[in-house]
Amino acid sequence: MYTIGKLARKFHISRSTLLYYDLIGLLTPSKRDSNKYRIYSDKDYERLEKIMLYREAGISLDKIRNILET
Repeated sequence: MYTIGKLARKFHISRSTLLYYDLIGLLTPSKRDSNKYRIYSDKDYERLEKIMLYREAGISLDKIRNILET
């Protein structure tokens, strides 16, 4: 399990990027703890790996969402 800060550090991205991905429904945390903190699972981690790979290839967030939903 990963907190938002830990996941952001692993991928060298900002917390706000992960918050934005949650806002647009691209990467939603698997659960929230008792303090309402976002908790990401290994499956979420793998999804973010794919998102980052597609972003590095220059694919838009909308297209990435479509790819991951199919």
